[in-house]
Amino acid sequence: MKYPIKKTLLIVTGCAIVILVATLVNYRITQHVVEKTVIAQQEEMAGKAVNTVEIWLDQQMKILEAASAAVPLASLGDDPTTLQLLHMAMKAGHFTDVYIGTPAGKLIDGARWTPPAHYDPRDRPWYKRAMQTDTMSFTTPYVDMVTNELVIALVKPLTVHGELVGVMGADTVLDTLVENVLNYKQSESGFAFIVEKSGTIIVHPEKSYVMRAKLQKIEPDLEQKVKNFEAAQAGTISYRSADGRNNLLSFKQIEGSDWFLCVTVPRDEAYSLTRKTTMVFAMEIVLRLLGILLLMVILGLGAGSAVIFLFSKRYSTAVQQHREELSGISRDLEWNITKRMEVETYYKTLFNVANDAILISNDQAYVECNQKAVEMFGLPREELLKKTILDCSPELQPDGSKSGDRLADILRDSRNGKQNVFRWSFIRADGVEFPASVGLTSFTLNNRDLVLSSIRDISKRVDAEMQLMQAQKMAAVGEMLGAIAHQWRQPLNTLSTYISSLQAAQYNGMLSKEVIERVVAGASDQISFMSKTIDDFRNFFKPSKTKGPVDILKAVISAVKLMEAQMRHNRINLTVANQTGTNSLIVFGYQGEFIHVLVNILANAKDAILENDDRRPGSADRIINIAVSQTAAAAIIEIEDSGGGIPEHLLPKIFNPYYTTKGTSSGTGMGLYMSKMIVEKEMEGEVKAENTRNGAKFTITLAKWGHADR
Repeated sequence: MKYPIKKTLLIVTGCAIVILVATLVNYRITQHVVEKTVIAQQEEMAGKAVNTVEIWLDQQMKILEAASAAVPLASLGDDPTTLQLLHMAMKAGHFTDVYIGTPAGKLIDGARWTPPAHYDPRDRPWYKRAMQTDTMSFTTPYVDMVTNELVIALVKPLTVHGELVGVMGADTVLDTLVENVLNYKQSESGFAFIVEKSGTIIVHPEKSYVMRAKLQKIEPDLEQKVKNFEAAQAGTISYRSADGRNNLLSFKQIEGSDWFLCVTVPRDEAYSLTRKTTMVFAMEIVLRLLGILLLMVILGLGAGSAVIFLFSKRYSTAVQQHREELSGISRDLEWNITKRMEVETYYKTLFNVANDAILISNDQAYVECNQKAVEMFGLPREELLKKTILDCSPELQPDGSKSGDRLADILRDSRNGKQNVFRWSFIRADGVEFPASVGLTSFTLNNRDLVLSSIRDISKRVDAEMQLMQAQKMAAVGEMLGAIAHQWRQPLNTLSTYISSLQAAQYNGMLSKEVIERVVAGASDQISFMSKTIDDFRNFFKPSKTKGPVDILKAVISAVKLMEAQMRHNRINLTVANQTGTNSLIVFGYQGEFIHVLVNILANAKDAILENDDRRPGSADRIINIAVSQTAAAAIIEIEDSGGGIPEHLLPKIFNPYYTTKGTSSGTGMGLYMSKMIVEKEMEGEVKAENTRNGAKFTITLAKWGHADR
């Protein structure tokens, strides 16, 4: 009885020893795998941080490259063009200064800094660095003479046909670089820093070390190990810090420099997650061992061996699975952080160098803006972000609508998915109103409904259009003076008759009070008519400043009055047909400019009739018919003549600028172009031309008051 018990105990003891040995072996293997994993994670973290720094440096260098390509090297000097390019490069790259040093010792400074008398750019670190590398590179940090801040300079030699004409440099403070580096933090006590190959600290959380201490001096255990940096370019070393803790330090060289980015972390923190995992596994092992011993007692050696095998297999699989999961999570997290920083840097650069003002608003209040918006509105960024859209707008827009009402309509359309592009008037900080073209779209970010507005100042374009419009009117001065002469010929003849009758009445003794009163009344009527003619022509040449209601019927009558004397002189029958069934037809626009459109079309029709009659005398009656009609939403003006029509191949071109069929001596080619621009752009209507049996017909369609999309 004792023998079987003893044999069983021996078997169980042997199995326990085997299990213990297998456990120890697996534990050692696990420790080795964990150590390799931790080192790999450290080095990968250093590599990602280096990539971020290199991306930042590459973006800065691209801006410098673009600026150097734009500078006129053949005539390099401190001319306004060169200074403006340097100043633009400062804004684009957020440089504190962009400058050029010449081989003659002259400094061209984009920040308009005046150097002291003894200053020679050839003695500065940035100039020497460019001469040393003979390519685009950057310096070690140094103290800038202007700002007294620690900066690095990106430098590029400037050459023409292989000959050096200067060195362009761009100073950037280390704040952005420091922020990018110090953001990498693997554990509570770990941090990243940058050292030069000799050990000089360039970026460090402890600012007192920067450019004042060497790594091997503050960490004596690294005295010999720092020498491995340049030889290996990347790797991981262990060291004991000055405070007695064991640490891991991973390093990698930044491309194109003598700098090394380092990531350090206490060894116990690096292994803390792994140790927790190992303890869980150890407890699992103990419980499984107890179960295995019990099973082996019951089932014997064969069953016990099978259980050992299965346990070992499952344990190894679990360790491998956890290791892969931890490694995968770490890689995903680091990749996401790096990619997010790359995208953020890219779009921030686009945001700030855009030529249009870009503003983001929430509930009409601005929450973000770019540099162009600050310049356009003339307000500091902090002040601008305290404003709402309506704070920066006049009470009424140029079309007469209230800014608040129109903005509400635009925002409603935007929330429904419509991207609006519209014209809007804003107010600068000095109270001056200016026109702008605005593109507006809505989007949602972090559960906030935001509106992005892209604003372009079109003051110069609007002024040019108004000047062009007025110039076209002035181009018609000669023709209008002829019209005035025709208008005054009959009244002057009548006045002459009145004066002659007074002389005859006096000679014949018939000059009585009644005769004088009759002559004075008649003369006054003629003078009033002539004065009214002058007013009509003066109003024609005076530009309309704002939009307002325009009575189409009255505008047609005004245009006819301006042209009727010329029509009568040239024996042209001009008729007007009111087919609206009303005495008033209101649209929204510029009254003076619209009358100019009608006069221009009538003048063209008159010229066409006369030219056609010269070519084919008596071929058709001299007729111009004007018909005014309406639909439920629109007013329609049709002007039809008997001038023989427009050649079909010329029809698509007649509204083009500077295109004329009259020759340069009698036409500018701007009349119909300006007419189309006034009707379609300023009054949101339509004008088209077509041929009829005897001539041409121009049709103008305008939205009636209350139906216009204002």
